[in-house]
Amino acid sequence: MLLEEAIRMLLTATQVEGRSSQTVEWYRRRLIRLANFLGNIPVEQISAHDLRRYIIHLKEQKTRWPNHPKLSEREGSLSDETIYGHYRALCRLFNWLIEEEVLQTNPMRKIRVPKSKRHEPKGISANDLRALLETTKAGKLSDIRDRAIILFLADTACRVAGLCGLRVEDVDLEKGLALVKEKGNRARKVLFNPPTAKALEAWLKVRPQEYGSWLFVSLGNKAKGRLSTSGVRQMLRRRGKQAGIKGRISPHMFRHSFAREFLLNGGDLATLSDLLGHSSVAVTKSFYAIFDVQELKEKHERYSPITRLFEENNGENLLDS
Repeated sequence: MLLEEAIRMLLTATQVEGRSSQTVEWYRRRLIRLANFLGNIPVEQISAHDLRRYIIHLKEQKTRWPNHPKLSEREGSLSDETIYGHYRALCRLFNWLIEEEVLQTNPMRKIRVPKSKRHEPKGISANDLRALLETTKAGKLSDIRDRAIILFLADTACRVAGLCGLRVEDVDLEKGLALVKEKGNRARKVLFNPPTAKALEAWLKVRPQEYGSWLFVSLGNKAKGRLSTSGVRQMLRRRGKQAGIKGRISPHMFRHSFAREFLLNGGDLATLSDLLGHSSVAVTKSFYAIFDVQELKEKHERYSPITRLFEENNGENLLDS
């Protein structure tokens, strides 16, 4: 089997498994670079040495932004996270070839995982969240909609695609529950609190009815219908600029902030994994169990058994002989 055919078949299998179109495209973009590097050769001929050469090639690549007016002159090496993403795509391809019995041995088994620096996911601060909400106080139709969107993202930690796919019947204001569909149309329930329910109720009272059953709709003159994910991102950028927030604001930052606050306030990874809709606790841990030294010190002081021991003894010095 030729490499390009193997990639096409893997992408088809990934789609059949119910993975989202974004996930399929994520694999396609990374694996096509392998085919461009090695050529359209039989997969049986690909060796561990070939794959090592390819990873070295990626490490030597430069990333450019030729179409960006401000970044066109900038360049830098591919990040550790980007290299690791390519490694994951390679593992997926060759594991699949083994499962399909196209290959008998897996050349990726001999490839060491590229080391990746762990960076803390960037979330939105409480002050910036307040500033965003302040911009929605005028009470215009767009203000009412955007306030509900901001609170829903911050309160549920759902993905932006899940928010945009909501229909009116998916939301139960009394129970504080919503049914969102994310990542390949997989459905899950998310929770929200009374302030968010109140904002949603206010939006439902004024939401244009002619756009069908979509909960959040576009209010622009050109695109009348369901609000798109890019529409949410544009709204947040606009609100962020209006609020005087430095740096970019993205929908996923609300998800990061939710996870961070949950863990810093003593929440456990298993519950957080359920709230975020992750496939496993390991996924949650890999993204969010990251704290700086000061935060670790605070958590250590809060949860150490020695702290509790001395509190129970009213500060008595148990070390005195």
